[in-house]
Amino acid sequence: MTTEGKRPRSAAGGRQRSAAGIQKGRLRVHDPFELVRWLALSQPDPRKALAELVQNSLDAAARSIVVRRVRQKGVPCLRIWDDGEGVIPELDRAAALHYIATHIGHSRKRTLTPQQRMELMTQGQYGIGLLGFWSLGETLEIRSSLPGQRAHRLILYRDRPDYLIEPLRGKLPFDQRWTELVVAGLHREALAALVGRRAATYLAVELRGQILERGVDLVVEDRMARGRAQKLIRVRPSRFLGEHLEDIGPIELAGLPPIRLEVYLVGGNTEAAGAAPLSVYAGGTLVAAGFAELAPLGLDRAPWTDTRLTGVVDFPALQVAPGSRRGVVPDAAASAFAAGLRAVEPALLARLEAFEQRRAEELDRSLIKSLQRAFRGFYRQRPKFALLPVEGQSGAEGGASAPGTPAGAEGAEAADGLPPEEPLPPPPELLPPGPLAEVRLAPATVRVEYSGEARVRARALDASGRPVEAPVHYFWRLSGPIGRLKVLADASRAQLSAADAEAEGRIQVEARSGDVAVRAEAPVTVVEELPPSPSDEGIPEPELVNLPAAPWRSRLMEGRWQVNSGHREYRAIADRPTLKLRYLALLFAKEVVLRSSQDPRLEAPLEQLVEVAAYADRRLAGRRFLTKG
Repeated sequence: MTTEGKRPRSAAGGRQRSAAGIQKGRLRVHDPFELVRWLALSQPDPRKALAELVQNSLDAAARSIVVRRVRQKGVPCLRIWDDGEGVIPELDRAAALHYIATHIGHSRKRTLTPQQRMELMTQGQYGIGLLGFWSLGETLEIRSSLPGQRAHRLILYRDRPDYLIEPLRGKLPFDQRWTELVVAGLHREALAALVGRRAATYLAVELRGQILERGVDLVVEDRMARGRAQKLIRVRPSRFLGEHLEDIGPIELAGLPPIRLEVYLVGGNTEAAGAAPLSVYAGGTLVAAGFAELAPLGLDRAPWTDTRLTGVVDFPALQVAPGSRRGVVPDAAASAFAAGLRAVEPALLARLEAFEQRRAEELDRSLIKSLQRAFRGFYRQRPKFALLPVEGQSGAEGGASAPGTPAGAEGAEAADGLPPEEPLPPPPELLPPGPLAEVRLAPATVRVEYSGEARVRARALDASGRPVEAPVHYFWRLSGPIGRLKVLADASRAQLSAADAEAEGRIQVEARSGDVAVRAEAPVTVVEELPPSPSDEGIPEPELVNLPAAPWRSRLMEGRWQVNSGHREYRAIADRPTLKLRYLALLFAKEVVLRSSQDPRLEAPLEQLVEVAAYADRRLAGRRFLTKG
């Protein structure tokens, strides 16, 4: 009897032998429970195990979920209750629980397409999520109740292959639709990780998209919390900070669900310090805390890892590792995901560049205001210097008005030639002005041309700044060769007739009332010519000119103060606000000295001074110096 054309006989276990010694067959698990053990131990994070159990409630379309950390008969337990559809609702309760216990590694959700998974917002597909309870406690009890059926429970044991299914007894609402999971004998590590606030914060991040989209009411109740610790926390995913880039995404993919992008640009250091990196979700569940975890897809790079970006990138078709449920399986869907993101990279990079330019401009405006504040009052203290020309700006010293003086101090005058009085606070009711406490001169600084005239007023005030009502006598005198002083009919006013040469000095006044005598003085500068208009000088906003090849650092060009932002010294400190402010102050000082002296020979040594000072600033920045005493 010939054997030609016959199939080789089957060996034990389905193994087949061929004449050429080639063996074919199907893989077998030597010890099925050993495989279950390794699957269970692949989830070491108690928080992630909790999220897996809550995810089952979300997949069952629950509208209300309550997570409780309680102590039952002295044993710490975790209880998760929901009002979802229930465990395999089309089966009898005992049959449904039997299916769960005997189909580890197989999920009825596995047959759903990515589009269906997106529509249903369903995550589970591996049938091993329940095994995560090994990282939480010793036993898992699944209680299931449906209307018209007797409620049952399934008990699984840590590191044991057997299970138990039995009808539920006790005072429970059996004739209702609900499911409750109870993990008993919580481990020490799990107890710390499942403290109410910590658990709520983790779930808010891990299941952010699902909670927001479903509108589920998820509550964490910690009945083991002590003292003033919060015991009832409603899980509310936090909103992102920053500027929402609404024009980035969604990304349509052929035959796959779209990629949804909710991307934000974080503006300031305060926001950036508390902002999470741009995260990756699959159907609302976190699978990668940042794109740095997606190296296999080539996405661990800018702009996706840029620290200025925060938010969510969600793609329901991503496959995740069955055990840890972290990371992405590099399959065809993942490749389409990476290709789709590459398509929007140019637009995202352009937004980042524009954002950075806008932030730099805002920083420069802030620095200019700081520079103007730094030199505010400079003219009053150093009236011999001329400030820089300003055009179309307003505000004393920060722009126009009087150069270094309060608005109106040398500008608009009253009919008597004196500046208007500063507004005084209204006197307190029922309390009359007090005795003489001080005397003030207006203007506080006097600048007058050769042989010109200037008037000064003295005001006697009490301790609260109100004019005194008691009689006051004034005594005037000059200090320095600045001219002659004439006391007017109102002894609180005097007129200075300036000398015919450049000079500096002071006007002094003493006010007496009874036994009290107070004094004040104002500096006086006699100059050859005053500026044509008080509003022509001040601290202008510099015009930044990007000329890298030009040697100059700053200059006055057609009445505008220009700063070369392309100079190597400026570029070296472009992202260091403190050094940039000091550098601008040096350039402003240089221009003030040049304009005041009108001596072009000073330009070269002043440029050298700026160069040396800027070099020293860069070298000394950030260093600490210890001094004795």
